Amino acid sequence: MAKKDGLDYPQNYDVVVKWLAEAFQGETLAAIGVDTGRIVDVFGFEPVDIKVQAGRVDVMFRDDRQKLYHLEEQRDLQLKDMFRFVAHHFMGAAKWGVHVTDIVLASGKVYPGDKSVVTDSGTYSPVVLDFSDRDGFKRLAEIRQAIADGAFEDYLELVFLPLYGKETGLARVELAENTIELQTELYHAKKISSRLLGATLIMANKMIGKDRLREIWEKIKMLDILEIAHEEGEKKGIEKGIEKGEAIGIAKGSRNMLKELIIEKYDEIPERIFEKIDEIERIDILKTLFKKALKCETIDKFEKILRLY
Repeated sequence: MAKKDGLDYPQNYDVVVKWLAEAFQGETLAAIGVDTGRIVDVFGFEPVDIKVQAGRVDVMFRDDRQKLYHLEEQRDLQLKDMFRFVAHHFMGAAKWGVHVTDIVLASGKVYPGDKSVVTDSGTYSPVVLDFSDRDGFKRLAEIRQAIADGAFEDYLELVFLPLYGKETGLARVELAENTIELQTELYHAKKISSRLLGATLIMANKMIGKDRLREIWEKIKMLDILEIAHEEGEKKGIEKGIEKGEAIGIAKGSRNMLKELIIEKYDEIPERIFEKIDEIERIDILKTLFKKALKCETIDKFEKILRLY
């Protein structure tokens, strides 16, 4: 069975972080090793001078101390990436103020040496979390033991755990699968949300072959990741207190999930595709399109299917 090597693929975590946004509300960034206040706001990093690409993580966290944290992930971090971060940092500071701290999640083949940029005008030194220096298998075993002892609470760390270590090939796949297995147990025990597990499943799509990932999803009854959108829609429906409001909420959540998936998966998406999706009201059709998008290799193939609805 074909397997993917996580180091051979640029990681697309923008969808993952969007899903984590709700989970981070009221929490801190302690799960990734950063001391912050309680998070009160989460939003996208989109200064007007920068075009944010779909395959990038650019998320802002504001804590209850009114400090901002710009979270950005970089696979195979190189020195040239640091210079790019400099431009992003100061453009962001120009928009939101000087109390912005950059946090770079570095994974894969991270370049050695100082993780800062020094010029005659000053120094740019973000918080660089080098996940490649962390032993993923050891940490997973520690977390399992801590859970058994009732002494573990930072479940958000599990989403990032597949990035730990320097393993490649089948070892990288094994770490991702073992992490998903633990999260599945926690999900069925109602200790974590489906949103948290779903975030890790989509992240693992870049590390595990499609066939194997589909097997995992079917085994844990999570192939229909739109359950998350349904939960959001049901909440909105309950708040409105009427059946029509519930249906509208579910449909909107389903459309958003579908659009996030194709943004995460494809490049250069024509605006007409989003317009067509916005016209679809039937939840069963949106559910079908989501599953089709998981299998379509190109945006052109997906658009041909979309035209049928």
